[in-house]
Amino acid sequence: MNRKELEIYKKIKQAIILQKLKPNTQLVEKELAESFDVSRTPIRNVLRRLQYERLVKIIEHKGAFVASSTIEEAKEVFEMRRILEVAAVRKACRLSTEEQIRELEKMVEEEQNTYQHVDYIEATQMAGEFHLKIAEMAGNSYFYQYLEDLISVTYIIISIYGRGQAEKGTCRHHLHIFDAIKKRDEDLAEKLCIEHLREIEDNLHFNEGLEISTSLSEIFQ
Repeated sequence: MNRKELEIYKKIKQAIILQKLKPNTQLVEKELAESFDVSRTPIRNVLRRLQYERLVKIIEHKGAFVASSTIEEAKEVFEMRRILEVAAVRKACRLSTEEQIRELEKMVEEEQNTYQHVDYIEATQMAGEFHLKIAEMAGNSYFYQYLEDLISVTYIIISIYGRGQAEKGTCRHHLHIFDAIKKRDEDLAEKLCIEHLREIEDNLHFNEGLEISTSLSEIFQ
């Protein structure tokens, strides 16, 4: 994507994660093009990128919509995350290099600083990057590939059932998981990882309906 498309992509993705764009909201190309003062071509490129990340679904003859997730699908996502991330964190304890551990430590420090400044969008993305880094450290490309998809869906789930703020304790949990990896303690890392994901899931509100978002022009102005 060129610079303008990247700018549009970031703004739409931010609007989804921040719940300004609710699940099932239609993303009308004409309205988006007018909002960003561009032609429809860069809008289509951005929507395709967001579709690849599972944040947007494109339905033939109907258009593009912010992705959604049922309660059952949300629970399945967290079930799969627990399976993948437990395997990944155990391998990371065994196989990660000292350089990778230092990189993970730096990520935790940056995440702590971001949370202190209450930058929700950046903190949410950094939280996902922390989990992806562990998958990378495990040395299995499939861990990373599938977890990347699951984390994108998690953004949608939090958008639907969350409260628009970073989960309490996330940064602290990441610090404890990092400490366990640094000590090469597989059992502790697994236990902390499961507890962390369980708490995120438990903090979701599966009994409340969705609100209809305002117009696209209002959101992006």
